[in-house]
Amino acid sequence: MSMSRHPLRTWMLAGALLGSLGLACTEPEEPFPNEEELEKLQSLHTPSRRPPADPTNKYGDDPLAAALGTKLFNDPGLSSCGTVSCKSCHESESGTVSTPKSIGCNGAVTGRNPPSVLGTSYSTWFMWDGRADRLWNQALLPLFSPIEMASSPEILRNRLTTVYAQEYKSVFGKLPSEESNDEQLQANFGKAIAAYERTLNRNEAPFDQDVIRFLGAVKEGKAEKDPAWLGLKTFMRKGQCILCHKGAMLSDDQFHNIGVADASEGRRGVAAAADAMLTWTFNSAGPYSDAPTGLESGRLQRLGSDLQLKGSELEGSYKTPTLRNVELTGPYMHTGDVKTLEDVVELYNKGGDAAGSYVGTLSASMAPLSLTDEEKAALVKLLKSMTGAPKQ
Repeated sequence: MSMSRHPLRTWMLAGALLGSLGLACTEPEEPFPNEEELEKLQSLHTPSRRPPADPTNKYGDDPLAAALGTKLFNDPGLSSCGTVSCKSCHESESGTVSTPKSIGCNGAVTGRNPPSVLGTSYSTWFMWDGRADRLWNQALLPLFSPIEMASSPEILRNRLTTVYAQEYKSVFGKLPSEESNDEQLQANFGKAIAAYERTLNRNEAPFDQDVIRFLGAVKEGKAEKDPAWLGLKTFMRKGQCILCHKGAMLSDDQFHNIGVADASEGRRGVAAAADAMLTWTFNSAGPYSDAPTGLESGRLQRLGSDLQLKGSELEGSYKTPTLRNVELTGPYMHTGDVKTLEDVVELYNKGGDAAGSYVGTLSASMAPLSLTDEEKAALVKLLKSMTGAPKQ
């Protein structure tokens, strides 16, 4: 009896043969993007030119405050050694340094790679471990760090009084010498720095135009023919990057343990830093905030609850950095030990560094990815496309 006259039997015999050869049938992959992925793609738009308002800093968008902040940012005279400024750790077009760590006063070396200041005003937590919850209070940490600028309230008061008195008054309404409260001077210093840093944005990147073009190709039924198809597909599907790098700033601005080898004293990340920040005089719910009882207070309360309910999950967790301008900001990770974007992709591809080389438990999304060489290359190309044009 001819097999061609019994198609069902033919199919069953063929299936058995494939199974015996280890070639079991699999369902075809769902076309990319599906509806959920399409919705996420549509959220990856160029951020607004002006970052979200910060109600805790009423001077955040004051041009006079930004002008003063520019000078303070570049002034090494604010440091105890007279040679280190904010710019020392946030130089050139990258907004950071090209080395794993940075050098502070008297040759001291920072414990972490300085985060870039590009686009930082779109964040809600600051420093790798979330030690600050607003851009203006973050500025106080390197100023008074003994490893960085090693300054003091006395140095700050003297510098503001002797060099910036009239500019300070034009912003804050009184001379520095007329301000009896050192902490108010410190808060005002931070708010001027933040006003300047809110202007440091490079948001319009080829990536944004690629996404817009790709969305058009999806509508036309030509998604797979678009040059960005494999990179975006890998980013959103097999690479799982979209789980943490989402929205217009390509970051969820939350804390995750991705298994980066770290034997430093600060290896516990946000789990060690958050308690002090929650009771810090300069936090966004404190007396120097311009909106101490607003949304900021609730945000801090939620972090406190997270520490109590799931503190162990935060061990070894660090903030998700934005991917915008990522090609400029290497070396990577909080340690600065990952040299290139290719190395970054490989770290994720293997599911993090070896167990035992970091503290805590890996975030649920961290697992080996089994990316092909073609997918890795497409992902690196996509990451490089996220570099924005310099500010005109």
